[in-house]
Amino acid sequence: MEVKKRLESLLGSGDCKRQPAATRMATPQVDNRMLGELELMGFPTACSIRALHFSGNSNLESAINWLLEHENEPDIDQLPLIPREINIECGDTPNEARNDIQGMRANAQESKPEESTAAGRQKDTSQVERELNADQNEDEVRRRIVELYKSKQDGQERERGRIRNQLQEDKRERIRAAKELTEAKRTLEENQRKRVMESRKADQEEEKKARERIRKRRKKAKTWFANGKPSSFSPNLNSNEGLNFQSTSIFHAQNLETTFLTFLALQIKPVEPAVSPEQLRDCLRNLKKNYKDDTAKVTRAFQILLKIIANIVKNPEEEKFRRIRLNNPVFKESVGSLQGGVEFLELCGFMKLTISGYLVMPKDKINMALLNAAGVEVASAMENPYFGLLSK
Repeated sequence: MEVKKRLESLLGSGDCKRQPAATRMATPQVDNRMLGELELMGFPTACSIRALHFSGNSNLESAINWLLEHENEPDIDQLPLIPREINIECGDTPNEARNDIQGMRANAQESKPEESTAAGRQKDTSQVERELNADQNEDEVRRRIVELYKSKQDGQERERGRIRNQLQEDKRERIRAAKELTEAKRTLEENQRKRVMESRKADQEEEKKARERIRKRRKKAKTWFANGKPSSFSPNLNSNEGLNFQSTSIFHAQNLETTFLTFLALQIKPVEPAVSPEQLRDCLRNLKKNYKDDTAKVTRAFQILLKIIANIVKNPEEEKFRRIRLNNPVFKESVGSLQGGVEFLELCGFMKLTISGYLVMPKDKINMALLNAAGVEVASAMENPYFGLLSK
């Protein structure tokens, strides 16, 4: 019956013409068993089909490796499409059909039932063995794939943990550095406040000592006149500068107050308004504030001022150190052109002669205590980097 149908199909299409092949896009065919294994592992169907197709549809290990390598691709979840050709061919010629029919008849007569049965049994046995071996191989491949996937996941987790630990360590280091900077700034400000307080305390002590010396001096003078005879004051009787106590009634009880005032006028020279260290410090502070953006110029001015004061203290008899020409290029550039430079020298005892254009310090105006105090203030301003910056 089958041979008859084959003959009719062959004979009926003997004069047909060969038709061109048609092409269409279709989903590639993959192994259904391996596709099911990938779906059991949790991979989507589209990803599984794409992995099996592009890995050669050979084994699970290749498919999973392909998935791990291409997991970041944007089209990983889309089904792949491949072109498929449909060939339309005409049937064989009548002669070819007759030859095929005769060949099939000959083969059917030669085959025996026993041989067919034995061949079928042997074929079934081989097929079972191949399936068992394939199952064992697939189990081993599956186990290796799972281990590989877990090891990769563990490696990624360790890397993420290392990055988290590094970020936390960097954050702790930044916090520690900020604390150290804050502590250093606080210590610097505290030391500056201590120095200011000590300086003020020293000024107060000096002022207190000066007042105490004046008080003792006045008390001693009163004691001398209360006793009626000053032991340490003996003016020259023949001198025009002195006072003849024996020829006057200066020690008379009614003229005691007048005697005391006369003694003070002779014993104590008129004192000009004293210059305090605070005035010197304020002058230097204003000079630095006026030129706070030019530290080099301020430092140079302080150096010149300190040199002038030191020269006078070391050589008070040398007039050249007590006489400064205002138009001197070095002096004018470093001190004379700065607001507060000449004023500081005037506080130290210099007098400005506008007509001659000189700053001079008369010999009788030299005050060593004032010059020493001025030198101390200039040196302190040079050593203190925050001088004049913290005060209002």
